[in-house]
Amino acid sequence: MTKGNLEAYLKERFGVGLCRYLEQKVEVENLHDYEIASSLNVSGASVSKYRKACGIEKANGFSRRFEHTHGKGSVETFKRIIENPDNYLADAGRHFDFTREYARQVYKKIYGHPYTVDSKSQQLQRQKTRLARTRRKSKRIEKLIKVGEKIESMGVTYNIPYRGRANIILANGYRLGLRSSSKPILIRQKHYFRFNNGTRTDEDFDFFICLCRAKKGDVYFIIPSSVMPRIVVYLLPEGTPKQSKYAQFKEAWHLLVHQDSKDIRLPAIGSN
Repeated sequence: MTKGNLEAYLKERFGVGLCRYLEQKVEVENLHDYEIASSLNVSGASVSKYRKACGIEKANGFSRRFEHTHGKGSVETFKRIIENPDNYLADAGRHFDFTREYARQVYKKIYGHPYTVDSKSQQLQRQKTRLARTRRKSKRIEKLIKVGEKIESMGVTYNIPYRGRANIILANGYRLGLRSSSKPILIRQKHYFRFNNGTRTDEDFDFFICLCRAKKGDVYFIIPSSVMPRIVVYLLPEGTPKQSKYAQFKEAWHLLVHQDSKDIRLPAIGSN
């Protein structure tokens, strides 16, 4: 069968050209030249010539053997594990129950180059990830400490418990949840700060410390859980009691001094 006849046959039978067909058979199905030749009723030498003309490397026999041993899709699983910047060769080895050194050999067989070629870039990515996490954690702790210092100025001691990413402060028997917003929203020509509170329950905190990162400086609202909306609250740092019912909680640090202050109820004065 000539190349022209083969092209016509593949177009009619599979709707693809010769190069696209060979790419599928070699790179996806990992078939060898002789296997492709058998299905097309041509010689292996012809398939080899066509494959090279299309710029396609021959099938990776190792990948087929690896999947035969470890199951279908195991090559992609290996790639997914090793391409994760947080993982190492040992992690891939543990998953497949083989040694780190064998994982190194598997890597070279699959990718065509030693692990050290890519490990440096992965190491750099891990360093960047750790640095970003450290910075985020540092900023979070910095905000919590700043709130703690304000509480301490009222003569109340505080504690910052370790609970993952949670922004929690313990003070005077209260559980305080810190929320922060730095992007105001323009509503009726006024800049409000939006705080999403949809994931909390009434039992989570006694007070919410809402930090508005305004241009003129940070503004805090100390809002009892009993008056905190279930879903979202919009706070106006420069608002008066007539403009916003939450104005009474602006810089209201004194509420944390008395044990019964969390039971405050909002007056019915407007919608914000």
